[in-house]
Amino acid sequence: MMTHDRYEVALEQIDEMLTQRHKEGLGPGLALALTTADTLLATRTYGVTNADTKEPVTDVTIFQIGSISKHFTAIACLRLVEQGRLDVDAPVTEYLDWFEVESSFATPITIHHLLTHTAGLVMMIDGYPSSWWQVWALRDTRLGFEPGARFSYSNVGYNVLQCVIQTITGKTLDGALRELVFEPLDMADTYGQITVDRFARMAKGHRYSSYDDRPVPRPKRQTVVNEHEMSEGCGSVVTTAAELARFLRMLLRRGVADDGSRFLAPETFERMIYPHAEMDGLFAGTTQGYGVLIEESEATGNRPRILGGGENLGFEAAMYGDFDAGVGVVLFCNSFDVAWAETRWILDTLIAASRGEALPERPTLRSLWPQPIGEKASDYVGTYASEDRSFSIAAEDGHLGLVADGAQTQLEPLYGESFLAPLPGFDGAMLTFGRDDEGRVVEAFQLGEWFRNERYEGPTQFATPPAWDGIVGQYRSPGLLFTNFRVFSRKGQLYCQSYGGYVDAVLTDLGDAEYTTGDEASAERMRFDSFAGGKALRCLASGAVFYRTDPMEAQPG
Repeated sequence: MMTHDRYEVALEQIDEMLTQRHKEGLGPGLALALTTADTLLATRTYGVTNADTKEPVTDVTIFQIGSISKHFTAIACLRLVEQGRLDVDAPVTEYLDWFEVESSFATPITIHHLLTHTAGLVMMIDGYPSSWWQVWALRDTRLGFEPGARFSYSNVGYNVLQCVIQTITGKTLDGALRELVFEPLDMADTYGQITVDRFARMAKGHRYSSYDDRPVPRPKRQTVVNEHEMSEGCGSVVTTAAELARFLRMLLRRGVADDGSRFLAPETFERMIYPHAEMDGLFAGTTQGYGVLIEESEATGNRPRILGGGENLGFEAAMYGDFDAGVGVVLFCNSFDVAWAETRWILDTLIAASRGEALPERPTLRSLWPQPIGEKASDYVGTYASEDRSFSIAAEDGHLGLVADGAQTQLEPLYGESFLAPLPGFDGAMLTFGRDDEGRVVEAFQLGEWFRNERYEGPTQFATPPAWDGIVGQYRSPGLLFTNFRVFSRKGQLYCQSYGGYVDAVLTDLGDAEYTTGDEASAERMRFDSFAGGKALRCLASGAVFYRTDPMEAQPG
Protein backbone atom coordinates (compact mmCIF):
# COMPACT_ATOMS: atom_id res chain seq x y z
CA MET A 1 0.00 0.00 0.00
CA MET A 2 1.39 3.40 -0.99
CA THR A 3 -0.81 6.46 -1.39
CA HIS A 4 1.70 9.32 -1.69
CA ASP A 5 3.80 9.43 -4.86
CA ARG A 6 6.58 11.43 -3.22
CA TYR A 7 7.20 8.55 -0.82
CA GLU A 8 7.54 5.85 -3.48
CA VAL A 9 11.30 6.21 -3.99
CA ALA A 10 11.76 6.35 -0.22
CA LEU A 11 9.80 3.11 0.17
CA GLU A 12 11.89 1.41 -2.52
CA GLN A 13 15.11 2.30 -0.70
CA ILE A 14 13.71 1.30 2.69
CA ASP A 15 12.47 -1.99 1.27
CA GLU A 16 15.85 -2.69 -0.35
CA MET A 17 17.67 -1.99 2.91
CA LEU A 18 15.45 -4.24 5.04
CA THR A 19 15.45 -6.99 2.41
CA GLN A 20 19.24 -6.95 2.47
CA ARG A 21 19.42 -6.81 6.27
CA HIS A 22 17.04 -9.74 6.53
CA LYS A 23 19.18 -11.75 4.10
CA GLU A 24 22.17 -10.91 6.28
CA GLY A 25 20.36 -12.43 9.25
CA LEU A 26 18.28 -9.68 10.89
CA GLY A 27 15.61 -11.70 12.65
CA PRO A 28 13.78 -14.75 11.41
CA GLY A 29 10.96 -12.30 10.67
CA LEU A 30 10.29 -8.57 10.39
CA ALA A 31 7.14 -6.46 10.09
CA LEU A 32 7.26 -2.83 8.97
CA ALA A 33 4.64 -0.07 8.87
CA LEU A 34 5.21 3.46 7.58
CA THR A 35 2.75 6.22 8.28
CA THR A 36 2.07 9.92 8.04
CA ALA A 37 -0.03 11.71 10.61
CA ASP A 38 -2.98 11.29 8.24
CA THR A 39 -2.73 7.83 6.71
CA LEU A 40 -0.91 4.53 6.56
CA LEU A 41 1.67 4.75 3.78
CA ALA A 42 2.88 1.18 3.49
CA THR A 43 3.38 -2.15 5.22
CA ARG A 44 6.03 -4.72 4.40
CA THR A 45 6.88 -8.12 5.87
CA TYR A 46 10.04 -10.20 5.68
CA GLY A 47 10.87 -13.77 6.64
CA VAL A 48 9.05 -16.20 8.88
CA THR A 49 7.08 -16.28 12.12
CA ASN A 50 8.72 -19.55 13.15
CA ALA A 51 12.21 -20.72 12.16
CA ASP A 52 11.07 -24.35 12.44
CA THR A 53 7.79 -24.29 10.49
CA LYS A 54 8.82 -21.49 8.06
CA GLU A 55 5.35 -19.91 8.19
CA PRO A 56 5.70 -16.47 6.57
CA VAL A 57 5.13 -13.20 8.36
CA THR A 58 2.04 -11.42 7.00
CA ASP A 59 0.35 -8.07 7.61
CA VAL A 60 -1.93 -9.72 10.18
CA THR A 61 0.82 -11.46 12.15
CA ILE A 62 0.71 -10.35 15.79
CA PHE A 63 3.98 -9.48 17.55
CA GLN A 64 4.83 -8.87 21.18
CA ILE A 65 5.83 -5.23 21.65
CA GLY A 66 7.35 -5.38 25.13
CA SER A 67 7.73 -2.04 26.86
CA ILE A 68 5.80 -0.12 24.19
CA SER A 69 2.91 -1.60 26.20
CA LYS A 70 3.68 1.10 28.78
CA HIS A 71 2.31 3.70 26.36
CA PHE A 72 -1.08 1.99 26.52
CA THR A 73 -0.99 1.57 30.30
CA ALA A 74 -0.14 5.26 30.72
CA ILE A 75 -2.85 6.41 28.32
CA ALA A 76 -5.39 4.20 30.09
CA CYS A 77 -4.49 6.07 33.28
CA LEU A 78 -4.93 9.42 31.53
CA ARG A 79 -8.31 8.37 30.17
CA LEU A 80 -9.36 7.51 33.72
CA VAL A 81 -8.13 10.93 34.83
CA GLU A 82 -10.30 12.58 32.18
CA GLN A 83 -13.25 10.54 33.44
CA GLY A 84 -12.65 11.77 36.99
CA ARG A 85 -11.85 8.26 38.26
CA LEU A 86 -8.10 8.71 38.87
CA ASP A 87 -5.86 11.44 40.26
CA VAL A 88 -2.24 11.21 39.15
CA ASP A 89 -1.11 13.17 42.20
CA ALA A 90 -2.81 10.82 44.64
CA PRO A 91 -0.86 8.19 46.60
CA VAL A 92 -1.05 4.67 45.21
CA THR A 93 -2.51 3.51 48.53
CA GLU A 94 -5.64 5.55 47.80
CA TYR A 95 -6.44 2.91 45.17
CA LEU A 96 -4.53 -0.12 46.50
CA ASP A 97 -4.79 -0.13 50.29
CA TRP A 98 -2.59 -3.24 50.41
CA PHE A 99 0.31 -1.66 48.50
CA GLU A 100 3.49 -1.53 50.57
CA VAL A 101 7.21 -0.79 50.02
CA GLU A 102 9.83 -0.34 52.74
CA SER A 103 10.76 3.33 52.80
CA SER A 104 12.71 5.74 54.98
CA PHE A 105 11.09 8.72 53.25
CA ALA A 106 7.96 10.63 54.20
CA THR A 107 6.93 11.26 50.58
CA PRO A 108 4.37 8.69 49.42
CA ILE A 109 4.53 7.06 45.97
CA THR A 110 1.96 8.64 43.67
CA ILE A 111 0.54 7.64 40.29
CA HIS A 112 2.69 10.41 38.77
CA HIS A 113 5.85 8.85 40.18
CA LEU A 114 4.97 5.48 38.65
CA LEU A 115 4.13 6.99 35.25
CA THR A 116 7.48 8.82 35.09
CA HIS A 117 9.74 6.10 36.59
CA THR A 118 10.60 8.37 39.52
CA ALA A 119 9.14 6.29 42.35
CA GLY A 120 12.46 4.76 43.44
CA LEU A 121 11.29 1.17 42.94
CA VAL A 122 13.34 -1.83 41.82
CA MET A 123 13.56 -2.37 38.06
CA MET A 124 11.64 -5.64 37.88
CA ILE A 125 10.50 -8.68 39.80
CA ASP A 126 10.63 -11.35 37.10
CA GLY A 127 10.44 -14.53 39.15
CA TYR A 128 6.64 -14.77 39.40
CA PRO A 129 4.05 -15.35 36.64
CA SER A 130 1.52 -13.08 38.38
CA SER A 131 2.01 -9.34 38.00
CA TRP A 132 -0.28 -8.84 41.00
CA TRP A 133 2.04 -10.97 43.13
CA GLN A 134 5.00 -8.98 41.83
CA VAL A 135 3.32 -5.84 43.17
CA TRP A 136 2.58 -7.58 46.47
CA ALA A 137 6.24 -8.69 46.65
CA LEU A 138 7.37 -5.05 46.62
CA ARG A 139 6.86 -5.14 50.39
CA ASP A 140 10.07 -7.21 50.46
CA THR A 141 12.00 -4.38 48.78
CA ARG A 142 12.95 -0.87 49.80
CA LEU A 143 12.94 2.45 47.97
CA GLY A 144 16.30 3.57 46.63
CA PHE A 145 15.53 7.28 46.84
CA GLU A 146 12.78 9.71 47.79
CA PRO A 147 9.92 9.51 45.25
CA GLY A 148 10.31 12.25 42.64
CA ALA A 149 14.03 12.81 43.27
CA ARG A 150 15.37 11.17 40.11
CA PHE A 151 14.68 8.80 37.21
CA SER A 152 15.11 5.04 37.61
CA TYR A 153 13.39 2.75 35.12
CA SER A 154 10.93 0.30 36.67
CA ASN A 155 8.93 -2.41 34.93
CA VAL A 156 7.19 -3.39 38.14
CA GLY A 157 6.07 0.22 38.59
CA TYR A 158 3.88 -0.18 35.51
CA ASN A 159 2.50 -3.41 36.95
CA VAL A 160 1.42 -1.35 39.95
CA LEU A 161 -0.42 0.90 37.49
CA GLN A 162 -2.01 -2.21 35.99
CA CYS A 163 -3.38 -3.14 39.42
CA VAL A 164 -4.72 0.39 39.86
CA ILE A 165 -6.44 0.34 36.45
CA GLN A 166 -7.97 -3.08 37.05
CA THR A 167 -9.13 -2.11 40.54
CA ILE A 168 -10.84 1.02 39.27
CA THR A 169 -12.47 -0.63 36.24
CA GLY A 170 -13.15 -4.08 37.69
CA LYS A 171 -11.92 -5.59 34.42
CA THR A 172 -9.06 -7.76 33.20
CA LEU A 173 -6.09 -5.87 31.82
CA ASP A 174 -7.19 -6.65 28.26
CA GLY A 175 -10.76 -5.64 29.07
CA ALA A 176 -9.67 -2.34 30.61
CA LEU A 177 -7.30 -1.45 27.77
CA ARG A 178 -9.96 -2.44 25.22
CA GLU A 179 -12.51 -0.12 26.78
CA LEU A 180 -10.17 2.79 27.42
CA VAL A 181 -7.79 2.63 24.43
CA PHE A 182 -8.22 -0.08 21.80
CA GLU A 183 -11.92 0.40 20.95
CA PRO A 184 -11.82 4.23 20.80
CA LEU A 185 -8.85 3.98 18.41
CA ASP A 186 -10.40 1.13 16.35
CA MET A 187 -7.57 -1.25 17.23
CA ALA A 188 -9.52 -4.51 16.99
CA ASP A 189 -6.39 -6.60 16.38
CA THR A 190 -4.57 -5.41 19.49
CA TYR A 191 -4.71 -7.23 22.82
CA GLY A 192 -3.60 -6.36 26.33
CA GLN A 193 -2.76 -9.88 27.42
CA ILE A 194 -0.85 -12.81 25.89
CA THR A 195 -3.13 -15.85 26.11
CA VAL A 196 -3.08 -19.37 24.70
CA ASP A 197 -5.95 -18.68 22.29
CA ARG A 198 -3.81 -16.02 20.58
CA PHE A 199 -0.68 -18.15 20.11
CA ALA A 200 -1.73 -19.32 16.63
CA ARG A 201 -1.84 -15.73 15.35
CA MET A 202 1.39 -14.65 17.01
CA ALA A 203 4.93 -14.70 15.69
CA LYS A 204 7.19 -16.93 17.73
CA GLY A 205 10.07 -15.40 19.65
CA HIS A 206 13.62 -16.55 18.93
CA ARG A 207 17.05 -16.43 20.55
CA TYR A 208 20.48 -17.75 19.69
CA SER A 209 20.25 -20.97 21.72
CA SER A 210 18.46 -22.70 24.58
CA TYR A 211 21.24 -21.57 26.95
CA ASP A 212 20.11 -18.78 29.25
CA ASP A 213 23.29 -18.35 31.29
CA ARG A 214 25.97 -17.62 28.68
CA PRO A 215 26.46 -15.85 25.36
CA VAL A 216 26.84 -18.16 22.38
CA PRO A 217 28.00 -17.56 18.78
CA ARG A 218 25.27 -16.34 16.47
CA PRO A 219 23.72 -19.38 14.73
CA LYS A 220 22.52 -19.66 11.15
CA ARG A 221 19.08 -20.59 12.49
CA GLN A 222 17.83 -19.22 15.77
CA THR A 223 15.98 -21.24 18.42
CA VAL A 224 12.25 -20.83 19.00
CA VAL A 225 11.50 -19.90 22.61
CA ASN A 226 8.67 -21.36 24.67
CA GLU A 227 5.40 -19.43 24.64
CA HIS A 228 3.97 -18.07 27.89
CA GLU A 229 0.73 -16.47 28.94
CA MET A 230 1.31 -13.00 30.29
CA SER A 231 -0.72 -10.16 31.79
CA GLU A 232 1.52 -7.23 32.73
CA GLY A 233 1.03 -3.51 32.44
CA CYS A 234 4.72 -3.17 31.66
CA GLY A 235 4.83 -5.43 28.61
CA SER A 236 2.00 -7.77 27.53
CA VAL A 237 0.36 -5.85 24.66
CA VAL A 238 0.46 -7.67 21.31
CA THR A 239 -0.51 -6.14 17.98
CA THR A 240 0.23 -5.86 14.27
CA ALA A 241 2.60 -3.31 12.77
CA ALA A 242 -0.30 -1.59 10.99
CA GLU A 243 -2.31 -1.20 14.20
CA LEU A 244 0.62 0.20 16.16
CA ALA A 245 1.05 2.66 13.27
CA ARG A 246 -2.60 3.66 13.84
CA PHE A 247 -1.72 4.35 17.47
CA LEU A 248 1.34 6.33 16.36
CA ARG A 249 -0.85 8.48 14.09
CA MET A 250 -2.92 9.47 17.12
CA LEU A 251 0.29 10.54 18.86
CA LEU A 252 1.51 12.50 15.82
CA ARG A 253 -1.88 14.29 15.73
CA ARG A 254 -1.50 15.08 19.43
CA GLY A 255 -4.47 13.11 20.68
CA VAL A 256 -6.80 12.97 17.68
CA ALA A 257 -7.99 9.56 16.46
CA ASP A 258 -8.18 8.42 12.81
CA ASP A 259 -11.89 9.25 12.65
CA GLY A 260 -11.18 12.85 13.67
CA SER A 261 -12.54 12.50 17.19
CA ARG A 262 -10.65 13.92 20.14
CA PHE A 263 -9.20 10.89 21.98
CA LEU A 264 -7.15 12.86 24.53
CA ALA A 265 -7.86 16.45 25.51
CA PRO A 266 -5.10 18.89 24.43
CA GLU A 267 -4.08 19.58 28.02
CA THR A 268 -3.96 15.85 28.75
CA PHE A 269 -1.76 15.18 25.75
CA GLU A 270 0.60 18.01 26.68
CA ARG A 271 0.89 16.61 30.18
CA MET A 272 1.68 13.19 28.70
CA ILE A 273 4.60 14.44 26.59
CA TYR A 274 5.89 16.97 29.12
CA PRO A 275 9.58 16.33 30.07
CA HIS A 276 8.88 15.06 33.58
CA ALA A 277 12.29 13.40 33.97
CA GLU A 278 15.65 13.81 32.24
CA MET A 279 17.52 10.76 31.01
CA ASP A 280 21.28 10.45 30.53
CA GLY A 281 23.95 8.11 29.22
CA LEU A 282 22.82 6.35 26.06
CA PHE A 283 19.54 8.27 26.30
CA ALA A 284 21.00 11.76 26.62
CA GLY A 285 18.68 14.21 24.90
CA THR A 286 15.64 12.10 25.75
CA THR A 287 13.02 12.90 28.39
CA GLN A 288 10.42 10.72 30.08
CA GLY A 289 6.80 11.68 29.73
CA TYR A 290 3.84 9.61 30.88
CA GLY A 291 4.74 6.29 29.27
CA VAL A 292 6.26 7.93 26.20
CA LEU A 293 9.79 9.10 25.51
CA ILE A 294 10.49 12.40 23.77
CA GLU A 295 13.79 12.85 21.97
CA GLU A 296 15.05 16.32 21.08
CA SER A 297 18.76 16.74 20.38
CA GLU A 298 21.28 17.58 17.68
CA ALA A 299 20.67 14.12 16.23
CA THR A 300 17.02 15.06 15.62
CA GLY A 301 17.81 18.53 14.31
CA ASN A 302 16.54 19.81 17.69
CA ARG A 303 13.03 18.79 16.64
CA PRO A 304 10.88 16.71 18.99
CA ARG A 305 10.42 13.04 18.16
CA ILE A 306 8.30 10.51 19.99
CA LEU A 307 9.71 7.06 20.46
CA GLY A 308 9.06 3.75 22.10
CA GLY A 309 11.15 0.61 22.26
CA GLY A 310 10.21 -2.80 23.57
CA GLU A 311 11.81 -6.15 24.31
CA ASN A 312 10.19 -9.38 25.42
CA LEU A 313 11.59 -12.89 25.39
CA GLY A 314 12.65 -13.31 21.75
CA PHE A 315 11.16 -10.03 20.47
CA GLU A 316 12.25 -6.47 19.72
CA ALA A 317 9.94 -3.60 18.73
CA ALA A 318 10.52 0.02 17.74
CA MET A 319 8.11 2.92 17.22
CA TYR A 320 9.51 6.27 16.12
CA GLY A 321 7.78 9.41 14.90
CA ASP A 322 8.59 13.04 14.08
CA PHE A 323 6.00 15.59 15.21
CA ASP A 324 7.05 18.39 12.84
CA ALA A 325 7.23 16.24 9.69
CA GLY A 326 4.21 14.19 10.70
CA VAL A 327 5.71 10.83 9.74
CA GLY A 328 6.58 7.67 11.65
CA VAL A 329 7.81 4.10 11.47
CA VAL A 330 7.00 0.86 13.29
CA LEU A 331 9.42 -2.08 13.02
CA PHE A 332 9.01 -5.48 14.69
CA CYS A 333 11.52 -8.33 14.89
CA ASN A 334 10.91 -11.78 16.37
CA SER A 335 14.39 -12.17 17.85
CA PHE A 336 16.75 -10.17 20.07
CA ASP A 337 18.18 -8.39 17.00
CA VAL A 338 17.89 -4.72 17.93
CA ALA A 339 17.25 -2.62 14.82
CA TRP A 340 17.35 0.96 16.12
CA ALA A 341 19.98 2.10 13.60
CA GLU A 342 17.76 0.83 10.80
CA THR A 343 14.68 2.45 12.35
CA ARG A 344 16.38 5.83 12.70
CA TRP A 345 17.50 5.80 9.07
CA ILE A 346 14.00 4.84 7.93
CA LEU A 347 12.50 7.78 9.82
CA ASP A 348 15.14 10.18 8.47
CA THR A 349 14.30 8.92 4.97
CA LEU A 350 10.58 9.52 5.50
CA ILE A 351 11.22 13.01 6.86
CA ALA A 352 13.30 13.91 3.79
CA ALA A 353 10.60 12.52 1.48
CA SER A 354 7.89 14.49 3.29
CA ARG A 355 9.81 17.71 2.59
CA GLY A 356 10.81 16.89 -0.95
CA GLU A 357 14.48 16.83 0.05
CA ALA A 358 17.24 14.52 -1.12
CA LEU A 359 17.02 11.20 0.64
CA PRO A 360 19.83 10.36 3.08
CA GLU A 361 22.42 7.83 2.01
CA ARG A 362 22.08 4.39 3.48
CA PRO A 363 24.30 4.23 6.58
CA THR A 364 26.99 1.66 7.18
CA LEU A 365 25.21 -0.67 9.54
CA ARG A 366 26.92 -3.02 11.97
CA SER A 367 27.56 -6.50 10.69
CA LEU A 368 25.36 -9.16 12.22
CA TRP A 369 28.25 -11.62 12.06
CA PRO A 370 31.72 -11.60 13.67
CA GLN A 371 34.19 -9.29 11.97
CA PRO A 372 37.96 -8.92 12.34
CA ILE A 373 39.00 -6.36 14.93
CA GLY A 374 41.76 -4.97 12.72
CA GLU A 375 45.10 -3.60 13.83
CA LYS A 376 44.32 -3.76 17.54
CA ALA A 377 44.33 -7.58 17.31
CA SER A 378 48.07 -7.50 18.01
CA ASP A 379 47.32 -5.94 21.43
CA TYR A 380 46.05 -9.28 22.71
CA VAL A 381 48.88 -11.55 21.53
CA GLY A 382 50.56 -13.48 24.33
CA THR A 383 50.25 -16.35 26.78
CA TYR A 384 47.82 -16.02 29.68
CA ALA A 385 47.91 -18.20 32.80
CA SER A 386 45.61 -18.63 35.81
CA GLU A 387 46.32 -20.75 38.87
CA ASP A 388 45.12 -23.89 37.07
CA ARG A 389 45.56 -23.51 33.31
CA SER A 390 46.74 -21.31 30.46
CA PHE A 391 46.00 -20.32 26.89
CA SER A 392 47.74 -18.43 24.10
CA ILE A 393 46.39 -15.75 21.80
CA ALA A 394 47.65 -15.24 18.23
CA ALA A 395 46.55 -12.66 15.67
CA GLU A 396 46.05 -13.24 11.94
CA ASP A 397 44.35 -10.95 9.42
CA GLY A 398 42.70 -9.01 12.25
CA HIS A 399 41.25 -12.13 13.89
CA LEU A 400 42.20 -13.59 17.25
CA GLY A 401 42.92 -17.28 17.73
CA LEU A 402 42.96 -19.04 21.12
CA VAL A 403 45.03 -22.18 21.70
CA ALA A 404 44.71 -24.29 24.86
CA ASP A 405 45.84 -27.87 25.50
CA GLY A 406 46.47 -28.46 21.81
CA ALA A 407 42.98 -27.33 20.74
CA GLN A 408 42.27 -24.02 19.05
CA THR A 409 39.40 -21.76 18.12
CA GLN A 410 38.77 -18.30 16.73
CA LEU A 411 37.52 -15.72 19.20
CA GLU A 412 34.31 -13.92 18.27
CA PRO A 413 34.00 -10.27 19.37
CA LEU A 414 31.08 -9.70 21.73
CA TYR A 415 31.41 -6.08 22.87
CA GLY A 416 34.22 -3.89 24.17
CA GLU A 417 37.05 -6.14 25.37
CA SER A 418 34.78 -9.20 25.67
CA PHE A 419 34.84 -12.20 23.33
CA LEU A 420 33.31 -15.64 22.87
CA ALA A 421 35.64 -18.64 22.85
CA PRO A 422 33.71 -21.59 21.32
CA LEU A 423 36.03 -24.23 22.77
CA PRO A 424 35.18 -26.78 25.51
CA GLY A 425 36.36 -25.42 28.83
CA PHE A 426 36.14 -21.82 27.61
CA ASP A 427 32.59 -21.72 26.22
CA GLY A 428 30.75 -21.40 29.53
CA ALA A 429 31.10 -17.62 29.82
CA MET A 430 32.45 -14.60 27.97
CA LEU A 431 36.21 -14.03 28.02
CA THR A 432 37.06 -10.44 28.89
CA PHE A 433 40.49 -8.82 28.58
CA GLY A 434 41.85 -6.01 30.72
CA ARG A 435 44.36 -3.23 30.08
CA ASP A 436 46.77 -1.47 32.41
CA ASP A 437 47.16 2.28 32.85
CA GLU A 438 49.38 2.42 29.76
CA GLY A 439 46.71 0.78 27.61
CA ARG A 440 48.47 -2.59 27.30
CA VAL A 441 46.38 -5.78 27.42
CA VAL A 442 47.77 -7.57 30.47
CA GLU A 443 45.05 -9.87 31.79
CA ALA A 444 41.88 -11.80 30.98
CA PHE A 445 38.88 -12.89 33.03
CA GLN A 446 36.26 -15.59 32.77
CA LEU A 447 33.86 -15.41 35.69
CA GLY A 448 36.10 -15.82 38.79
CA GLU A 449 39.12 -17.09 36.88
CA TRP A 450 41.91 -14.57 36.40
CA PHE A 451 44.57 -15.01 33.69
CA ARG A 452 47.71 -12.88 33.45
CA ASN A 453 50.28 -12.49 30.70
CA GLU A 454 53.96 -11.55 30.84
CA ARG A 455 53.09 -7.83 30.67
CA TYR A 456 51.17 -7.83 33.96
CA GLU A 457 53.08 -5.99 36.72
CA GLY A 458 50.57 -5.60 39.55
CA PRO A 459 49.77 -7.57 42.70
CA THR A 460 48.78 -11.21 42.39
CA GLN A 461 47.28 -11.87 45.83
CA PHE A 462 44.05 -10.35 47.12
CA ALA A 463 42.29 -10.88 50.44
CA THR A 464 38.58 -11.72 50.45
CA PRO A 465 36.15 -11.84 53.39
CA PRO A 466 35.31 -15.41 54.49
CA ALA A 467 31.59 -14.57 54.21
CA TRP A 468 31.90 -14.45 50.41
CA ASP A 469 32.63 -18.17 50.32
CA GLY A 470 29.07 -18.78 51.46
CA ILE A 471 27.38 -16.96 48.59
CA VAL A 472 29.50 -17.63 45.48
CA GLY A 473 27.74 -19.90 43.01
CA GLN A 474 24.86 -19.95 40.53
CA TYR A 475 21.27 -19.11 41.44
CA ARG A 476 18.09 -19.67 39.40
CA SER A 477 14.44 -18.65 39.37
CA PRO A 478 11.50 -19.48 37.02
CA GLY A 479 11.48 -16.00 35.47
CA LEU A 480 11.19 -15.17 31.76
CA LEU A 481 13.98 -12.64 31.19
CA PHE A 482 16.02 -12.61 34.40
CA THR A 483 16.31 -16.36 35.05
CA ASN A 484 19.68 -16.79 36.73
CA PHE A 485 22.88 -15.17 37.91
CA ARG A 486 26.33 -16.19 39.08
CA VAL A 487 28.19 -14.72 42.05
CA PHE A 488 32.00 -14.91 42.08
CA SER A 489 35.02 -13.07 43.41
CA ARG A 490 37.96 -11.85 41.36
CA LYS A 491 40.97 -9.78 42.37
CA GLY A 492 39.47 -9.05 45.78
CA GLN A 493 36.13 -7.86 44.37
CA LEU A 494 32.74 -9.58 44.40
CA TYR A 495 30.73 -9.71 41.14
CA CYS A 496 27.36 -10.79 39.86
CA GLN A 497 27.08 -11.95 36.24
CA SER A 498 23.53 -11.84 34.90
CA TYR A 499 21.35 -11.07 31.87
CA GLY A 500 22.35 -14.20 30.00
CA GLY A 501 26.00 -13.85 30.96
CA TYR A 502 26.47 -10.52 29.19
CA VAL A 503 26.88 -8.30 32.27
CA ASP A 504 29.43 -8.40 35.11
CA ALA A 505 28.25 -6.07 37.89
CA VAL A 506 30.24 -5.20 41.01
CA LEU A 507 28.51 -6.25 44.24
CA THR A 508 28.85 -3.85 47.16
CA ASP A 509 28.70 -5.48 50.59
CA LEU A 510 26.10 -3.78 52.79
CA GLY A 511 26.56 -6.17 55.72
CA ASP A 512 24.34 -8.95 57.11
CA ALA A 513 24.55 -10.95 53.85
CA GLU A 514 23.01 -8.10 51.84
CA TYR A 515 24.56 -6.61 48.71
CA THR A 516 23.71 -4.12 45.97
CA THR A 517 24.64 -3.94 42.30
CA GLY A 518 23.92 -0.22 42.02
CA ASP A 519 24.90 3.05 43.61
CA GLU A 520 23.75 4.36 46.97
CA ALA A 521 20.44 5.51 45.46
CA SER A 522 19.67 2.14 43.91
CA ALA A 523 16.73 0.08 45.11
CA GLU A 524 18.34 -3.12 43.85
CA ARG A 525 19.32 -5.42 46.71
CA MET A 526 20.46 -9.04 46.98
CA ARG A 527 19.86 -10.69 50.34
CA PHE A 528 21.22 -14.21 50.87
CA ASP A 529 19.79 -16.59 53.46
CA SER A 530 18.96 -20.24 54.26
CA PHE A 531 22.59 -21.22 54.90
CA ALA A 532 23.27 -24.97 54.90
CA GLY A 533 26.81 -26.09 55.63
CA GLY A 534 27.88 -22.46 55.37
CA LYS A 535 26.36 -22.08 51.85
CA ALA A 536 23.41 -19.81 51.06
CA LEU A 537 20.64 -21.77 49.37
CA ARG A 538 18.44 -18.79 48.55
CA CYS A 539 18.74 -15.19 47.44
CA LEU A 540 15.99 -12.57 47.51
CA ALA A 541 17.07 -10.37 44.62
CA SER A 542 15.03 -7.17 44.41
CA GLY A 543 11.89 -8.98 45.52
CA ALA A 544 12.31 -12.15 43.43
CA VAL A 545 13.45 -15.45 44.92
CA PHE A 546 16.41 -17.30 43.39
CA TYR A 547 17.73 -20.69 44.54
CA ARG A 548 21.30 -21.97 44.49
CA THR A 549 21.72 -24.74 41.93
CA ASP A 550 24.35 -26.81 43.79
CA PRO A 551 26.00 -25.94 47.12
CA MET A 552 28.92 -28.28 46.36
CA GLU A 553 29.78 -26.52 43.11
CA ALA A 554 33.10 -24.69 43.21
CA GLN A 555 33.27 -20.95 42.64
CA PRO A 556 32.32 -20.17 39.01
CA GLY A 557 35.47 -20.01 36.93
